Amino acid sequence: MSIILPCRSEFGLKLRYHVPAVHALGPGHWVYVEPGEEALYPLASRWIEVERRHDDDRHGWDDPEKDRIAGALNCVEVGKGDPQSRFIPEPHVPRGITADVVICPRKRRYGADKNWDGWELLAELPGAFAAGAPDSSYDVTCDRAWDYDRFLDASIEAMRSARLVVATDAGLAHLAVLCGTPLLLITHDGLVAPGPVSGSEGHVLEPAYWPVRLHEYYQQANHTDSPIHVSGAFQDPDTVLEEIRDILNT
Repeated sequence: MSIILPCRSEFGLKLRYHVPAVHALGPGHWVYVEPGEEALYPLASRWIEVERRHDDDRHGWDDPEKDRIAGALNCVEVGKGDPQSRFIPEPHVPRGITADVVICPRKRRYGADKNWDGWELLAELPGAFAAGAPDSSYDVTCDRAWDYDRFLDASIEAMRSARLVVATDAGLAHLAVLCGTPLLLITHDGLVAPGPVSGSEGHVLEPAYWPVRLHEYYQQANHTDSPIHVSGAFQDPDTVLEEIRDILNT
């Protein structure tokens, strides 16, 4: 039995590296989790809760707290480079949530140019449900995961019932692939976003975004072989809406 150190980085990195690496270890381990994350570690024999890190503090992979925790207990760190095993998550505490289309209205200070301004248009779709966390989401008018006390469970339950998840290249897109739900990934002609790449305080880190790593980040992780559609219409929400309707009609 091992005690697994928490992953305190961005949600997408957690889903791409930490969650499948912990799952590959098999059953019986204790896992440090933030509140409401039990569904991501279903083989754990015990979950040890740590305080949730605010979105503004999630940049990159490194966790400055891990040395303090590891020094107190015999802990194991897993992540990049470790064997991976994926699964379809189930909500730890189900609430009977259903949805037709799940939207992922990311709104972060870090990488603010990745924030897309078409979410309210999609929120008007019948059966729309917004996945995400309260500190990193647009305040859209459809049903929202953060209206529930366990917003990750609510996001998972909605995705598991939905016909389509619509997201930009961000953490919730990786959750859709893990859940095995068809995904429409909004890009800027194949780039992550129009750019530039900005930090939390608005300073420019890179002049432009890079191409979406579709094969490396999504297709390799697509353990259910669910459909992944790509839109290039980041700057044209009406076109994205038409693409959604075409997918659902098909």
